[in-house]
Amino acid sequence: MSNTNRFEFQTRLLEKSSEQLQFHISRIDEMLSKIKAGCVTVWVALIGWSFTTDNMPIIALGAMVILGFWLLEGFFRGIQSRYLASSVKLTAFFNNKEELEQCFKSQEYPANIIYPMNFKESEWTKLLMYWRGLSAPSTVILYAFLGFVNYLIWIFE
Repeated sequence: MSNTNRFEFQTRLLEKSSEQLQFHISRIDEMLSKIKAGCVTVWVALIGWSFTTDNMPIIALGAMVILGFWLLEGFFRGIQSRYLASSVKLTAFFNNKEELEQCFKSQEYPANIIYPMNFKESEWTKLLMYWRGLSAPSTVILYAFLGFVNYLIWIFE
């Protein structure tokens, strides 16, 4: 295979990897919004059930619902952070004019830029990504608010 054919093949793979990264990021975004909607739906149903049956201890289960969905969303947000990091790396490469020009002159891309979705993290790194997912403001705000409202309902009923 000539160097030009190899470079064209790598270029097509690079385009495909960029598309795949964006696809996975948006797919996980959809899942995250469904998790949030599911949490609110289950929590409101549980609170409504506790009021209609006049069984106030059920409100305590609302905290468990909130915690469970928060942990689930943190997990998926941690997974998404891998794709976001790869996307940032790819975008930085595309925006580096000198490096990109060098690639076209040499007909060679740098190592690990073609299809950069190989996730070989240590367990510690995976745990750190999970923690970042749990503590992301877009995750914490909803669950903290629901937890606070759940607490107020529990205290005042």
